[in-house]
Amino acid sequence: MPSTRIDDARPGHGEADGPHRAATPTLHDAVALATRAHAGQLDKVGEEYIGHPLRVMAAVARTAPTAGVDAHAAQLAAVLHDVVEDSETTLADLVAAGYPAPVVAAVDALSHREGEPVPDYLARVAADPLAVVVKRADIQDNADPARLRRLPPEDAARLSARYVDRCRILDDLVAARGGDVG
Repeated sequence: MPSTRIDDARPGHGEADGPHRAATPTLHDAVALATRAHAGQLDKVGEEYIGHPLRVMAAVARTAPTAGVDAHAAQLAAVLHDVVEDSETTLADLVAAGYPAPVVAAVDALSHREGEPVPDYLARVAADPLAVVVKRADIQDNADPARLRRLPPEDAARLSARYVDRCRILDDLVAARGGDVG
């Protein structure tokens, strides 16, 4: 994994809450951090990985308002959703950089821990409405038939089944919590 530390990604455009607090990072800052964190990483079809979080970010910009979550927070969480899982960046780094608590909590919920059973992971996602919006967009992007067709047929079929199953589990967990399965 590439080493991407928050020290390399100081926000520069937000409002500071005081002389010792980091400025609140902008969406541009989050995109820059994610781009550095995913530098050199490729997705399953061999393209630069950063394309995935950028597509998820674009999707949540459209879906967050109807889901009842803040679109800006959803976009921040979306573009950052894999940085903790796939780089050296930590949740503490995001806090230190000034990302809002709901965004950091969503990134935490979206970070699948090593050895964690999928149902436990998705239960954590289902408990955070912001994370649910991002995870749905994440699954939708990962399951995009146009992208899956670029893989060997057996890989595409396996991944398609995985994403259908994860979507079903997430929807069941959200419904059990009394939420909208969207």
